[in-house]
Amino acid sequence: MKRLPGKVRRSIRARYYDIEPRAWIGKKGLAESVIEEINTQLEKDGVLKVEIRKGALISTGLDRKRLAERVAELTDSELIEVRGKRFILFKPREGWEKYLRRLERKGRAERREERPVQKVRLDIANFRKKFKKGRD
Repeated sequence: MKRLPGKVRRSIRARYYDIEPRAWIGKKGLAESVIEEINTQLEKDGVLKVEIRKGALISTGLDRKRLAERVAELTDSELIEVRGKRFILFKPREGWEKYLRRLERKGRAERREERPVQKVRLDIANFRKKFKKGRD
């Protein structure tokens, strides 16, 4: 289930695409210890890049995308991107409910600011008449 709007996902992907992976999924697959380590890293930083080793693909029988989706599901995080053998996970440190409420309030404020500008037609002839009357 995707919880983040595309704009936020793109922003996170752009900001964190060049970080180094800090968790690896190896031949143990999705063992309890691997999921715990990923959860610990997500709670600490909120964003994590994970690398999938070849042994994980063999032991789990899943392809990279499905494996990444499964990890996101088990850790209650959002899968931002799968690129090759690496993927990025995002989980807000303050919790999903509080994060999504803040995101919604921010979106409403931005929409209020984006009201269309009223177009004003500048009539040069009337402007000159008014300007001349004011000078006399």
